[in-house]
Amino acid sequence: MNLKNIEKIELNYLETDDYKEVAKLMEDEYRHLKDSTWSKEELAILINKFPKGQVSIKIDGEFAGFALSLIVDYDKFEDNHTYKQITGNYTFNTFNPLGNILYGVDVFVSKKYRGLRLGRRLYDYRKELCEELNLKGIIFGGRLPNYALYSKEMTPREYIQKVKEKEIDDPVLNFQLSNDFNVRRVIKNYLEGDKESCEYAALLGWSNIYYTQPKKNPLTQKTIIRLGLIQWQVRPYNNIEEVLEQAEYFINAVSNYRSDFAVFPEFFNAPLMSKYNHLNEAEAIRELAGYTQRFRDEFSKLAISYNINIITGSMPELVDGHLYNVGFLCRRDGTIEKYSKIHVTPDEERIWGLKGSNEIKTFNTDCGKIGVLICYDTEFPELGRLLAKEGMEILFVPFLTDTQNGYSRVRVCSQARAIENECYVAIAGCVGNLPKVSNMDIQYAQSAVFTPCDFAFPSNGIKAESTPNTEMILVADVDLDLLKELHTFGGVTNLKDRREDLYEVRLKK
Repeated sequence: MNLKNIEKIELNYLETDDYKEVAKLMEDEYRHLKDSTWSKEELAILINKFPKGQVSIKIDGEFAGFALSLIVDYDKFEDNHTYKQITGNYTFNTFNPLGNILYGVDVFVSKKYRGLRLGRRLYDYRKELCEELNLKGIIFGGRLPNYALYSKEMTPREYIQKVKEKEIDDPVLNFQLSNDFNVRRVIKNYLEGDKESCEYAALLGWSNIYYTQPKKNPLTQKTIIRLGLIQWQVRPYNNIEEVLEQAEYFINAVSNYRSDFAVFPEFFNAPLMSKYNHLNEAEAIRELAGYTQRFRDEFSKLAISYNINIITGSMPELVDGHLYNVGFLCRRDGTIEKYSKIHVTPDEERIWGLKGSNEIKTFNTDCGKIGVLICYDTEFPELGRLLAKEGMEILFVPFLTDTQNGYSRVRVCSQARAIENECYVAIAGCVGNLPKVSNMDIQYAQSAVFTPCDFAFPSNGIKAESTPNTEMILVADVDLDLLKELHTFGGVTNLKDRREDLYEVRLKK
């Protein structure tokens, strides 16, 4: 077919008057079957029951192909059903407008017009219809028209695997696999009389990543999430009340922009150690740990009153004589969960006697599933991968770095976590100098929000970034639906393409 000769390709709803063209295509393809075509009455029933599911393609007015489909309550069927069962003995009484699956009944393209990707257009229409109707996905039985040639040599399962590996050519199955359909199982006795397939079929499926389970509760999870990062300048404070006053000012500011999260840096409350500068560093930070419970409680109150989820950065906590670097997720519904630093730096261990935690987990929020890695932790890719395997969508990294070298390590590694785990990463740090607190003399930071690098995101993977070394807030929106698209349709799909047959990352405890 010469593309230059084509003036118009039309996708239309199928009409009963198209019956002759439908029958002609079916007779040509199914000539080996006893009942090779639908009757005009059967086609009319299907069109009347579900007009949106029946479409045709015409090229310059000539009938070139069609697709038929049903909505079914798939929970009432088993995966090893037959074509006769799924169509209700060809009556289509299995159609259920309240069903959960779009079932593919037939797809045909005229031999005259093959090579123009018309089948892809029909399948794309089905996918769009599935998304529009909020159905879980598409399922159908795919014929194996070349299997009879190999049936004495291999099982249907082996045949399908060799088709996948391009060792055998099966034009039907190859086409379906190239259109994002996955083989769920092999069905025996699927289409009665299909000698070319030895009556076997591959049960193929496509999942609608936009499907949302209907809920009785009217509250739904947001998909556009607004992040408010607080680039905190360290300065002398006389008491905890002054620190909390400054924190509330920033929470109020990002809340006024209707942010869903307020994110504080690591050890933002370190200026309170100036009161204990006469002690050595290890003793001073243990005195700072005495404020942690108060910070936790006050931040929870602020989360409720300002209707915002707060990542409290981090602060020291004494547990059974051991000193940890911890922070809190204070949700706006009043619940609180703790996260801890897993890897402490050599300096933190040597000077402060900090100990690394053994717990790593994700947190459910009204804005998706999140993870938190404190500063140095983001430089260990295993942690991000473990969180990603639990479904993390946003990773928060509160950090504190003294030099630009240290900051660059946190920044570059956080960008890598966004790419390899197909998630958003938000980093927030402290700036300024603190001459009266030992081991906290200087700070360098540039807070930022990083994204994967793909077509739906900034090409450099930077959604937003603050001015370096200046106290300020950074507000940015992230779209969780874009992550869903990336997981399936990205230019590369890092999570899906992992060679878990060769390696794995797992938590020992």
